[in-house]
Amino acid sequence: MTYFCTYCSKDKDASKGDMPAIQRYQSTRIKSVYSAAKSLGFRFIIFSGEFGLLEPHDPIPYYDHLLLSPEVSEHSKLVANQLDSLGVKELIFFTRNAPIVKPYRDCIKIACNNADVELKYIYLDNDTYR
Repeated sequence: MTYFCTYCSKDKDASKGDMPAIQRYQSTRIKSVYSAAKSLGFRFIIFSGEFGLLEPHDPIPYYDHLLLSPEVSEHSKLVANQLDSLGVKELIFFTRNAPIVKPYRDCIKIACNNADVELKYIYLDNDTYR
């Protein structure tokens, strides 16, 4: 199965308690990729540096964590397992070419390689899609 995916965002709804991931993240990039996936009939997941892969309805608490390079190897194991569990065969990863996003790109690349998932990148404008 083919999935659209993008990484999480620093901007989040800080409300207490759990809320669906698609509501927690306050990002036009995430909302745009989600809308594109829905309109084209693809599944959608958000790549979190804290939780790994999240479906839009997955409830998550407020958190503040940026995935860092030293965490990539270990986090990629979780993500590879999640890719397997979801039955992902192809992942189209929407990203920016910004240094802060590099650990996310590295992690998803390792995870897809380990889970035998075909990975394609769509690079977005750095200023438009945060």
